[in-house]
Parts: sequence; structure tokens; C-alpha cells
Amino acid sequence: MTWIGAVLAVAGVALLRLAWARPRRSRALNGLGWSALATATILAWQGDGAWGVALASLFAMAAALVLLAVAGAKSPAGRAKPSDRKTGMLPEAGEPKRIGGRVLTFLVVVLGGLVVSIGLAIAVRGVGGLLGWQEADGNALAFFTVPLAWAVLASVLLMQARRRSQIVTLAVCSAPAFLFLLTGVGT
Repeated sequence: MTWIGAVLAVAGVALLRLAWARPRRSRALNGLGWSALATATILAWQGDGAWGVALASLFAMAAALVLLAVAGAKSPAGRAKPSDRKTGMLPEAGEPKRIGGRVLTFLVVVLGGLVVSIGLAIAVRGVGGLLGWQEADGNALAFFTVPLAWAVLASVLLMQARRRSQIVTLAVCSAPAFLFLLTGVGT
């Protein structure tokens, strides 16, 4: 079953590449490709469980690598010059440096993100306590939560253009922490 799943995964990737290479995407080929990948996953799982899915996905990724490498080698070289536009990271000569805004962005993203991530870790630990987990298990999950939540939160905050959006994001993400900090439930 696993090997049938692997072959079907390669076929699914090939069908998707064929569907996406057309001037107008074919819904039928697109559906067949995704269906083949889903069926491959199911067959591989039935064959060897997680190991089978890993093996089938490895074949799918290898097929995608080969197909994209061939497409990249065949594509003509670009004729357009690269953009000369700056991303706005550093001001041009004569423009204000906006040091205050940059420092505030740092404080919101780094310090605000860290504080909210710690709060989320406390909430995760509280949920573990409500579920009857051992204290060590809740603490371990809380320790894993901080860097992951902080990285995701910092990325989201840096992509937001307005300060108000950043503050709303921090407030919404800190709501679970307030529940556990104010009530003491689960600790």
C-alpha cells in the first residue's frame, strides 16, 4: 500500500504541475492532482502509518523538485532590470529618520511580543492544569510555547502597517492569559 501511495503521490504532483503550467488552470486536472495526493496519503497511512506517509511525501517532494528544476532550466532568462526601489528600511538623504517610531516598533514587537508570549505560556500551563496534567508536563509545554508564540507574534506584528493593528493583535493574544492570571484557574 505504501508504494502504491508513493507512486500516486508522484502522479498527483505531476498532475498539479500539468494543471498549473497551462495558460488557464484546469480545475479538473487540479482536482485530480489534489485527489491523488489525498488518496496517496490515505494509502500510505494504511500501509505503514506515519512512516508510510513520510515515505510517500518524500517521493512527492522529490517529484516536485525535479519538475520545478526542469521548468526553471527551460524558462527564458528575464529581460527586466531588477527594481531599484527601496523597502523603506532606511531613510533617503534629507528624510527624517523617525527614530522614535523605530524604537516604538522595537518595543511593541520585541518586548510586547515577549510579554504576551509569556502570558500565552501561562495560559497553556493553566489549560494543562485543567486537563489534569502533571505539573512538569504543563511546565514543559509552557517553556516550548514561549519561543514559538514569540516568533509567530513578532512576524505578525512586523507585517502590520499600522500601530493600532499591532496593539489590537497584542490585546487579543493576551486575552487567554488574563483569564488564567485573574482567576488562578488551572494553577
